[in-house]
Amino acid sequence: MWEIYKKEFLELVRDKRTLIFAILLPTLIMPLIIAGVAFVGAKIQAKAQSETLNYAVQNMHAMPNVADAIAKQDGFTLIKVEDIDSLSADDIKAHIESGKLKFALIFPKDGVAKLAEGKQVEIELHFNNASVTNRIYQRVKNSIDSVIEEQQKVLLSRFNLDENTLTVLTKPIEIKRVNTADKREDIGEKIGGLLPYLLIILILTGAMYPALDLGVGEKERGTLETLLLTPVSRTKIVLAKFLVIFSTGFLTVFLMLASIVVWSLIALNIIAVEAIEKLTQIISLGDIFLIFVMLAPVAAIFASLLLCASIYSKNYKEAQNYMSPIMMFAFIPIIFSILPGVQLDSTWAWVPLTNVSLAIKEIVKGTIDYGMMGIIFISTTIVAGILLYFCNLWFNRENVLFRS
Repeated sequence: MWEIYKKEFLELVRDKRTLIFAILLPTLIMPLIIAGVAFVGAKIQAKAQSETLNYAVQNMHAMPNVADAIAKQDGFTLIKVEDIDSLSADDIKAHIESGKLKFALIFPKDGVAKLAEGKQVEIELHFNNASVTNRIYQRVKNSIDSVIEEQQKVLLSRFNLDENTLTVLTKPIEIKRVNTADKREDIGEKIGGLLPYLLIILILTGAMYPALDLGVGEKERGTLETLLLTPVSRTKIVLAKFLVIFSTGFLTVFLMLASIVVWSLIALNIIAVEAIEKLTQIISLGDIFLIFVMLAPVAAIFASLLLCASIYSKNYKEAQNYMSPIMMFAFIPIIFSILPGVQLDSTWAWVPLTNVSLAIKEIVKGTIDYGMMGIIFISTTIVAGILLYFCNLWFNRENVLFRS
């Protein structure tokens, strides 16, 4: 069995496609993609915050102090629009959709009079808020905060009130939020949902090509019959092929995590990225080891499942058609794990893949229950064992192995 394992593994290692999917993808390509996404995201956020915004004001004379406060802000450019004071909301919307304006303000005509009477004034801000990176509302609000503060002082003086009285009038009861989660738990909750998604899909990607090659690939090359003539039981042949697929899938995620650690240390020492520094302070090598432990039965599940599909397939094209449902099998449970309100408990601990995703999140947060982790490891191993059992049954049936 081990001779077959070594032969099959060495043949895979020599293959360029294995080099790409099992080595280059996790060590170079994926870290570069992650770093690229993070870099582009940061750039987009910075651009949204500093972007020059063209705007127009309707009834500007009604509230000159607010108009002046906005005009003084960096990144705002007042555009002259013909007959701006007579434009309807639809006309303003058309200007925004055309790109001529980023936003428009409509001041009430009696704005100054209302402020003088101590009444609330409503200013309409028209803008396209469909983008998740939109910062227009916050930037406009920040620009008129000084005017709001001045008006508050005028009102306090008029009614002979102090700031404490104003606070009591506007918020008689204040709920003070005290976050009991530590820094690690807070950061872990944010990245803990993404990490298992990347790792589990990477295991599947790393195991997919070897499974196709060791099953239906040998059928098409005509080497499977030669292998069956060797004095090795079919069960041992299945185990050897399973171990090769398991090794490549697990090797892929091992290299991925190792490369993330290495690249993080490099970025920390060379660029001194604050986010990476915080991450390396809260996640230890012991946590990474626990993640490996949880991923081992996942790699076994995918190795068994992919080998089953490869053995059953008549040709390479049919085997590739089975890969899409298997990918869906991997995606859906992971999606469950990132849904709001889904937490690791005695029920979810028995749901394949979802339980591992939740466990990895808890490991990153530092709140893992080791008893629950044991249940997850056992339940996932049982699923992998059942799939391997059926894989062995199929490999021992001639009507499945050589079906036409």
